[in-house]
Amino acid sequence: MFGSLRLRPLRIGLVAVLLMGSLGAGAPNEPEGVICGFAGDSISCGDPELEVKLRARALGPVQARAIGCEPLGSGGWGDRAGPQTHQELEPTPGRPVRTPDPAVAARVGGAWDRIERWLGAHASVTLRKLKFGAEPQRLARWEDSHGRRLPDDLYASFLRHDGADGNLGAGFQLPETYGLLGVSDIDYVNWGNCHILVLEGDQAAGDPATGRWHGSLLPVGSTGDGRELFVEPRTGRVGEAEFRKQLRYDGPMGWPSYLALLEATAAALETGGPLRSWSPTVTAGCELRWSREPAAPPMGTRCAGDPRPTPTPTPEPAPEPPTAEEIQGTGCRITRAAPVVRTPSAAITREVRAVWRRIERWLARAAPVTYAQLRPPATPQAIAKAEAAVGARFPDDLRASLLRHDGAARRPSSWGFGPAPFYELMPAKAIRADWKMLCDIVLDNPEIGVDWWHGRLIPFAAANDGGNLFLDPSTGRTGEFYQDAGLATEGDPAWPSYLTLLRATASALETGRPIRGWRRHVVKGALGWKKAGPS
Repeated sequence: MFGSLRLRPLRIGLVAVLLMGSLGAGAPNEPEGVICGFAGDSISCGDPELEVKLRARALGPVQARAIGCEPLGSGGWGDRAGPQTHQELEPTPGRPVRTPDPAVAARVGGAWDRIERWLGAHASVTLRKLKFGAEPQRLARWEDSHGRRLPDDLYASFLRHDGADGNLGAGFQLPETYGLLGVSDIDYVNWGNCHILVLEGDQAAGDPATGRWHGSLLPVGSTGDGRELFVEPRTGRVGEAEFRKQLRYDGPMGWPSYLALLEATAAALETGGPLRSWSPTVTAGCELRWSREPAAPPMGTRCAGDPRPTPTPTPEPAPEPPTAEEIQGTGCRITRAAPVVRTPSAAITREVRAVWRRIERWLARAAPVTYAQLRPPATPQAIAKAEAAVGARFPDDLRASLLRHDGAARRPSSWGFGPAPFYELMPAKAIRADWKMLCDIVLDNPEIGVDWWHGRLIPFAAANDGGNLFLDPSTGRTGEFYQDAGLATEGDPAWPSYLTLLRATASALETGRPIRGWRRHVVKGALGWKKAGPS
């Protein structure tokens, strides 16, 4: 949606994790696969009992870092959208760079020369899928941020080709189907493998010699289905990893070094002989593949071609600074005023309190964990400060609701109360903070437009994936904001008013009937929402 725009990471990252097998002996009915969300040190799997088990089993901070991985609750899990933000991988002008060992660099360059010549003569489509080299400053940034050096042969190879096109470098494959990874893929793959180790709580599995993974390993190839080719940085050896299996250094693709692998690949292409057990072959689409059966040598020049053309640098014109009218149009540049305490109308207050009594009665009886997470009332002064900070008067139904409960408190094992399907009512202070965060993004990047966010809107509920429900005080209607899609003012998230949404939520709790396709679901005293099946 944003093209080349660099947005700062939002406060929550949703992480999908596949957990195979039971959580312990005597749990034969545990699911073999679940997807959980992580926000800071909070785990959300839609099953509080499972979340408690995961947290109890996970490695602690000292144990996780001992195997080179980030622990739960660190910035690497919830506060960043993955292992690194895009900004962290950007080249930094002026950063000191290093030169790999000249003899090693020469051999790496020679191996790639031979590989490229063969591809140009016989599999030019694959040749054009090799990416250009990584900028030295980018590699320096990686080494500086990780506090360690890449092996010289891998460093020199990244300078030549920063991976290949396609999912996980599938455009150029090493035997049997390992795609060639780039420098940014190191953290992506490593982070996912570490994630599983930490959650499984088996520290012995984090041994780089005899375990299943270690955070220091450098993935250089991936099949996309849980198998990786990696470099062990202390020894330079190349090994293979497979999900839930012990690391192998003596397998079919074990090599004494990454350089040895590159030179052996070049030799296999030139001679047509096998690389261990696989022989090079060329598809009808002029792409390199590897086969267990020896293939006839490519004939003719049908698949000959040049590498991808080197792009001609074209300086991008500096963007025009936004005009005063454009900035004003975002609704985020407000005139500061002193907080003013306002009292909601008596009629609206009575209605809101009546709905809250229904919700409280049901939660106290059926979902006591969620009931206990309802916060005490906000002070009128706190609401007034929030209104002054966002430059808008809250509708009376929202103000009356905050005076009953200042949102809901989150626990490590469960989110607080909120509308279906995954929202949590926010306290007045969080309303101010989220409004400011979103408006800061808009003011920093006004080109994203008011369809992404507008300062007149008031966020009142947070989702565990970084989204919000909001109120438009000019109409009283609700809508939904999501960072990848912007604003939605129609469909399921849209209600005529906050009070209408609150009333519909109370009815869904009392009757068990779905609300916009979601039905209440209580596990161990905690309220959740699940998709309603066909009636």
